[in-house]
Amino acid sequence: MSVPAESQFVSRNVEALRVPPHSLEAEQAVLGGLMLSGEAWAKIADKLTERDFYRRDHQLMYRAIGELSEKGMPCDAVTLGEWFDAQGLAESVGGTRYVLELANSTPSAANIVAYAEIVREKSVLRQLIDAGMEITGDGFRPEGRSSQELVESAEQRVFQIAEAGSRGRQGFVPMRSAVKEAFRLLQERYESRSPITGLPTGFNDLDYKTAGLQAGDLIIIAARPSMGKCLSHDAEIVLDDGSIRTIGEICMRKDGRVGTLGDDFRLGRATPSDYVDDGIKPVFEVTTRLGRRVETTLPHPFLTIDGWKRLEELRPGDHVAVPRRLPVFGVGTMRDCEIKLLAYLIGDGGLTGSTPRFTSSNQSIVEDFTEAVRAFGGVRLRSSESRAGKTPSWRIASDAEAVAQQRVGIAGRLSSAIAASGRPARQIAFATGVSPASLTHWRQGKSVPSAPTMARVCNELAIEPDLIAPAGPDAARRSAPNAVSRFLARMGLDGCAAQGKFVPSPIFALARPSLALFHNRLFATDGWATVLASGQPQVGYASVSERLARHVQHLLLRFGVIAKLRRRWIRYRDARRVCWQVDVTDAESIATFLEEIGIHGKQATVDAVRSALASRQRRTNVDLVPRQVWERIAVAKGSMSWAALAQRAGANASNPHPHRRALSRPQLARYAMALDDRHLADLASSDVIWDRIESIVPLGDKQVYDLTIPHTHNFIANDVCVHNTALALNISEYAAIKTGKAAAIFSMEMSSSQLAFRLISSLGRINQQHLRTGELADEEWPRVTSA
Repeated sequence: MSVPAESQFVSRNVEALRVPPHSLEAEQAVLGGLMLSGEAWAKIADKLTERDFYRRDHQLMYRAIGELSEKGMPCDAVTLGEWFDAQGLAESVGGTRYVLELANSTPSAANIVAYAEIVREKSVLRQLIDAGMEITGDGFRPEGRSSQELVESAEQRVFQIAEAGSRGRQGFVPMRSAVKEAFRLLQERYESRSPITGLPTGFNDLDYKTAGLQAGDLIIIAARPSMGKCLSHDAEIVLDDGSIRTIGEICMRKDGRVGTLGDDFRLGRATPSDYVDDGIKPVFEVTTRLGRRVETTLPHPFLTIDGWKRLEELRPGDHVAVPRRLPVFGVGTMRDCEIKLLAYLIGDGGLTGSTPRFTSSNQSIVEDFTEAVRAFGGVRLRSSESRAGKTPSWRIASDAEAVAQQRVGIAGRLSSAIAASGRPARQIAFATGVSPASLTHWRQGKSVPSAPTMARVCNELAIEPDLIAPAGPDAARRSAPNAVSRFLARMGLDGCAAQGKFVPSPIFALARPSLALFHNRLFATDGWATVLASGQPQVGYASVSERLARHVQHLLLRFGVIAKLRRRWIRYRDARRVCWQVDVTDAESIATFLEEIGIHGKQATVDAVRSALASRQRRTNVDLVPRQVWERIAVAKGSMSWAALAQRAGANASNPHPHRRALSRPQLARYAMALDDRHLADLASSDVIWDRIESIVPLGDKQVYDLTIPHTHNFIANDVCVHNTALALNISEYAAIKTGKAAAIFSMEMSSSQLAFRLISSLGRINQQHLRTGELADEEWPRVTSA
């Protein structure tokens, strides 16, 4: 059907009257706001370009304002008028009359961002219209191009529109200008005579390789969280319930809360946010003066008095932070008799024979051990034959009467269960694949079934085996291992030789009193309390098992007892063998040990050590702050003389001999108080001690893992503080604080609020946990606002 000529004429005229989308009011408000406020340009410069304005005179005015703003000049009607005159564009904008009208008609620049978004929105619509018309034209006139080529061309046009709104649109720069700027920078660098011509990062090796971060460079730090900063798979970590799990197990299970160190050097607990399997990598064993040992890769950081440093930056003789206490206790329970027997048999027990054996000449210990055996039940002690001059020993054997009682009990309960089923015993025997005679013998107490057979019978009777044999069938079998042997087997100790002994995992999860009881009896075997000829008191424990000695050292740390582990050679019969010795020589640690743990059966030596402590001034030989702390004290005191500082701190000498010796905690606390320095105060009251590295030894390739800890970015492994750093954040912090430069931080790991809290915590030396909970002490609020 044809369209009348009159209708075609009307349609063409309507189409001609269609005006492209724009908002003159928004454009005028933007330009007027830019003339009213010098700060308005920074708010919208990255949102609009000259082409986003619909009217030509508005485009020219925006160009003029941009050039004047970049030069730091005002953008009022007078300066704009002079710019137009200088460019010969006064007529294009209607002279200064229209410029004055815009400035006077705009009340304020408060909503300039909203107006700019309107201008940008209209610009995008116009660009889409233009692109649509071009795409339509291409469809009518493909000129030999395939449909795929036309689609790609259309996509490119639309993508360019979207991209223009999300990136800085600076346009092309003439090479003449670029070369001129390059020569200016070269002249500045030549005149500075400094190897660091850019922005320093605080990482010296990086700065010398790059001459600092250079203006205009795009620097990407690309790595997965914890990349390269890993621990060997068998590194042990304490969980909230006191149990020990390797980092490999934690990463496999992806659960568990771990110990972590806050910026105030206080220990807390945290849940990892990521569990990293980093494959096979070269690892190095780090051993400290206290005997603590951890295996890590070279990039893994350790905490020093000067901050976190990677292992490859450390050398033997450097000091690193390790916990001085690790107060994590579980809620696990065991009978006291079980705890005592474990301790006695681990220390002085023989576990490789058919029955456990215990050896001791201390009458008090023997009586306590005997009482524990009696309370355990189902066993009795037999005195072993010993030659003259040999230490008496006893074997733990089954109690025949107790075994007989177990048989009678099983027989009675089994008969009752069969009677309750209402089925003949013969039918039950056939159904479970046993002979009727065997079932009769069980019901008469003449024998007992094996555990699998018992399970089949109970399944047929629809009852639990525990209802028939609460202590298990072995408790009623004369030839079976006795009750203590079965207990030791459950603990993993049955058959252990002296060199293979260890502390069973249930002990680690015990409550504090039970764990103290275990140590009290363990030290009663191979432990001691003594006063050396010099008058120095000492507590110690020795074992030929390195694993056991390390467990003892760690568990003492739960109570805040600092112990040193060292290897010794001892004479055994006609040969020499290695012995591992745990020494407690720190006065405060000895006092804590005597108060909370003690040693059963050795009261006389314990009392002697207690008296020695009371008669001597308590001085530590392990819990000292390295002498590098004098550098921090020097910065804090400023121009104050050392003599004046010593007087203010109440030091005995007028010259404190800075930089020559390490400081005790009380000494550092006095300097911190005199200088009112929170960071020094945190160091003085910290939860760490500074342990000297004795050796760093390569071990070859091992499976390694790492944990990502939110906020604090560190955790405790093998009783050593280890860290996964936020390198980009550290660089940004250094640039902003040390050089006064503006730093923009982009993180895919932390939100903006997390970054802010991290910086506040770092600068104000405030516990991250306090910031998370809002429970800040009165003295912390000023440091928050200051940071």
